[in-house]
Amino acid sequence: MTTDLLHRKFEHRFDLLDTDHDGYISQADFTTLADRLIDGIGEPPGSPKSRALRESKAHYWKSLTGLVDADNGGRVSREDFAAGLGRCPDASRISDMVRPSIEADLALADRNDDGTVDIAEFTSLYQAIGVPAAEAEEIFRVLDRDGDGALTVEEWLTTAMEFFTSTDSKAPGNRILGRI
Repeated sequence: MTTDLLHRKFEHRFDLLDTDHDGYISQADFTTLADRLIDGIGEPPGSPKSRALRESKAHYWKSLTGLVDADNGGRVSREDFAAGLGRCPDASRISDMVRPSIEADLALADRNDDGTVDIAEFTSLYQAIGVPAAEAEEIFRVLDRDGDGALTVEEWLTTAMEFFTSTDSKAPGNRILGRI
């Protein structure tokens, strides 16, 4: 059974994925999201980072449709998204879905290619999807678990998994996508 908090988090995630605000998510929404990130960061569209980001979003979509019900048009409703994620008994399936996306997001934002993202790089990435700078900086501090000013894939994934699985209302991962 999905708790109220998890349900609200899943609905919030859905709202961010529904880039055209039509009440459904589809593969086109994931393509749009990738394009917004690439454009917002200023990465050339044909670069290896851009290709990897697009591939990661396609993987996310394919994995997601293995967890939730899509209609005949290949779309997922808000209700089916939240219910499907709530029924997922295996956190490793969610991790397998989000890890490539997190890795590609981090690589795209990592402008100096040091394998980590600092607060400025992270803020630029989140601003590309419409998160205000001040809120992006707050989110960065939540993700930066060791407080060293450099965000790693593992820190980001740990926080993302907390978002998708924790029923603790005080869990830092609840803030990964902004205020719920």
